[in-house]
Amino acid sequence: MSVTECKYNDNEESDTCCLCKKYAGYNRLYNEDGTEDMMENIVMGDYKFSFHAGSVKGDTIIDVNLCLFRFPLFVAADYFKNIIKIESSDCSVEEIQKWIKKEPGAVDKSHLAMLACALKGKSTGWKEQEDKLRGAIKQIIKWDIEEENPLGSVVLPQVDCLISVVYIESVCKDHNKYFKVLKHFSSLLKTGGHLILIAPINTTYYTVGQHKFSVLKCDEVFVQKAVGDTGFIVKSTDRIERKCNYVLADYEYLACIVAYKEREI
Repeated sequence: MSVTECKYNDNEESDTCCLCKKYAGYNRLYNEDGTEDMMENIVMGDYKFSFHAGSVKGDTIIDVNLCLFRFPLFVAADYFKNIIKIESSDCSVEEIQKWIKKEPGAVDKSHLAMLACALKGKSTGWKEQEDKLRGAIKQIIKWDIEEENPLGSVVLPQVDCLISVVYIESVCKDHNKYFKVLKHFSSLLKTGGHLILIAPINTTYYTVGQHKFSVLKCDEVFVQKAVGDTGFIVKSTDRIERKCNYVLADYEYLACIVAYKEREI
C-alpha cells in the first residue's frame, strides 16, 4: 500500500510499540517538536488551571491516550495517588504491563521521567520518578468505543480528573463519534471533576513506519463546542504552536483545554 493512502487506527498495522518508539521513545525520530512544551503546559503552564496551581487535583486520574502519549503521567504521579489507564488495544495493554514490570523490550521512556524531574527543578531522581509512576498505575483496562458500553463488564467509580492527549481524533471516524467519546469521558468523571484535553487542530494524518493513518479533522471551534455540549464548562484554553515542519503528522497546532464537569448528561 502506498504511504499516501490512509488507514484507520483500528487497523492492526498501527503497531503500538512502533508508534511509541517513533513519537515518544528515548530514540524518537524527532526531538524538536511539542512533547516538552505539551508536558510543561499541562502540568506547569502559565494558565492558572493546572496541576501545579492546585486547581486540578484529587486522588484518582484516568488516562485515555494512544500509548505513545503517556508523558503527562510522569508528573501526574506527584499529584494523584491512583492512576487508571484505559487503552484501545491488547498491544497497548501489554506494552504498559511490560514497562511496569521492567521487562526486556519495553519502550525506553527515561527521558520523559528526566523531563518531569526538570520541571520540578531537579536534575536527578528520574529513576525514582519512573518507579513512582509504576506504583501509581493501579489498573490497566481495555475498552472498545464501538460498543454502547465501551468498558463492558468493568465498573469504575467516577474519578477526579481525566486526561486525554491526541486520542479522540485518532480513533473517531466522524464528529458524531467524537461527541459520543466525550460523553463516555464525562460519565467517568465526578461532577466538578476536570477534563484535560489536548487536541491536534486541523490534522488529517500521522504515520507509523510506511503506513499513514487517518485523523479526524477538527478545528478548535468544534472541539470547544463539543466539550461544552457534553456537560463541561471550559476553564482554560491554550495552544502549543508547531515548531517544525515534518511529514510524520500534519497538525496545525495543539489546543490545550481544561474543563470541569458541570452536570451529568
